[in-house]
Amino acid sequence: MSADTRYAIVGSGNIGSALARLFARAGVEVSIANTRGPHSITELAASLGPTVRAMTLTEALESDVIFMAIPFGAVEVFGNALPDWNGKTVVDTTNAHYAANADDILKGRLSSQYAADVLPGAQIVKAFNQLPAQTLAAEVPSGQGKRVVFVSSDSGEASSQIAELAGTLGLSAVELGRIDEGGRLIQVPGALVLRDFTEQPPLT
Repeated sequence: MSADTRYAIVGSGNIGSALARLFARAGVEVSIANTRGPHSITELAASLGPTVRAMTLTEALESDVIFMAIPFGAVEVFGNALPDWNGKTVVDTTNAHYAANADDILKGRLSSQYAADVLPGAQIVKAFNQLPAQTLAAEVPSGQGKRVVFVSSDSGEASSQIAELAGTLGLSAVELGRIDEGGRLIQVPGALVLRDFTEQPPLT
């Protein structure tokens, strides 16, 4: 993970806000944007401190790593925001299970496979979606280890990049491999969804 890597969160709902809190707590700079404009999230950004900046969607999409923290039904529109997504790593935090027309949209694909189709050129990483937002953002009591998040991608490089970032954000990342294998486990109602694990500190 380069010190020059630019991060953005698109979506200021429960998951987007939880991610912003993780970045703020770790002191890592991130921009946050939504379709309503930066004026709608200036209060949130200000409450989290100087490392979280409200931006326009256009500005946020200039970032290298983009967290897609939007409703699943908005993914296709989001994909149209850029003509191509080459050079971008997109972290898919969506859960298609809760969308009323998900089966019609997915047509047998996993949600991150669908995201790869509508964000051409992007390296898609499935992560930060297996826990409720409130749990994801909550601090683990001191001495009780780090909260585990699962990471899956068809790109080993992108998976490692997001796993490293998770560590910087104070979490413990477990890489699950390809989306059609490990990613299936963290797509609702997969076996690892809602599993709140912690990596215990080593015994001394």
